[in-house]
Amino acid sequence: MAAEAQAEVPAAFWIGGRIPVRNRVLAAPMCGSSKLPYREQARRFGADVVYTEMVKAKPLVKDDAKTLRLLATSPGESPCGAQVCGAEPERMARAAARLEALGFPLVDLNMGCPVRKIVREGAGSALLRDPAQIEAVVRACVAAVDVPVTVKVRSGWAHQGHQDAATIARAAEAGGAALITIHARAREQRHDGPVDTAALRAAKSAVAIPVVANGGVESAEDALWLLRESGCDAVMIGRGAHGRPWLFRDVARALAGREPLPPPSAEERARLMGEHFEGLLELVGAHGVHLFRKHARWYFHSRPEAPEFVERLYRAQTEATVRELIAGWEALARACAG
Repeated sequence: MAAEAQAEVPAAFWIGGRIPVRNRVLAAPMCGSSKLPYREQARRFGADVVYTEMVKAKPLVKDDAKTLRLLATSPGESPCGAQVCGAEPERMARAAARLEALGFPLVDLNMGCPVRKIVREGAGSALLRDPAQIEAVVRACVAAVDVPVTVKVRSGWAHQGHQDAATIARAAEAGGAALITIHARAREQRHDGPVDTAALRAAKSAVAIPVVANGGVESAEDALWLLRESGCDAVMIGRGAHGRPWLFRDVARALAGREPLPPPSAEERARLMGEHFEGLLELVGAHGVHLFRKHARWYFHSRPEAPEFVERLYRAQTEATVRELIAGWEALARACAG
């Protein structure tokens, strides 16, 4: 399999000549989950680049405190790009400049968010219907900063043919984007249904900048298949890495033609959970108890002891209780395995 994998995957590359992409796997920005502790784990397991949760341009340029908290970073996650959404070129340019001033080495423009509230504002995936506006927004942001500007889109607004993705990619490139990531599902699909590899191929053929394939990667085999079918330069993993940060390692090894490693042991999972929880507490205080619940569910997806553990954790109200549950989980997992 090693020789086959090496023959199928693209070479390493640089984003804007500044940020290396050697493992050819990036971590997607995800609202509500790609907070600092998650991003640090993703980087440690081999993601070339991680991104903050999406922030909106309007509150960002006003230095809104809540928005700035979403942009908290640490040296352990570098390089970390910041993702911003909006529809007005001038405001987006100011937002990009603010992100650069905050120290981000990369600015990503969200033009694929399917959420109705964002779309009603003309942002996110609403821009997929207006390639000229895509180009205008990208051009304004590129002119406002010295760091690379990248774009994340979807394959189109609806299932209207593969050339939608090519047109969108050309618009981003014409505006000066250093890279484009394409979630290979239309806006109407949101996160469900098969990925459109034909749309990815059309976009890749239409531009000279790197194209990153996103959507449906839940295993190393998925990543190899997606790159083989699309011809793209790298993959971006989103929901597939929820509770499984080691997926980045698995994909990186597969793309390098290396043999897979065994899944994490009970001890390793407990350690990762503990790190994640303590990181959330440091980031948001006691609210981390609530935030950690969904991550715990993801960590234990499909494991036999998951229902009991998650039920107890969802009832937990204090930091001490969560710590006790994490500390006691290893024994529970061993008992289920025995």
